[in-house]
Amino acid sequence: MSKWTDVRDSIVEALKVEEVGNNLKQNFVGWLEAEGVEFAQKFVDSIVAECKADAPKETGWCKIRDSLVVPAALNIAMFILKLVLEKAAAEAKQ
Repeated sequence: MSKWTDVRDSIVEALKVEEVGNNLKQNFVGWLEAEGVEFAQKFVDSIVAECKADAPKETGWCKIRDSLVVPAALNIAMFILKLVLEKAAAEAKQ
């Protein structure tokens, strides 16, 4: 076996989680809500800005893709993510 296979297998073995309890789930949702969403929003904003900047240079379907489809899809996905995390956090606090 190669060294890469040994490294890969050891990483996979170290990442195995035997039990996912409520505490782990609540911590993960809390982290996503506190830090993950902010990171994801910055990433989405940069992609949307790049697409909108490229849209005037495109023609046909690529122009529609860059000006409407990609920005709308990413913004809708972020809205849904925030909504789901908000609901999950509220339910976990009860």
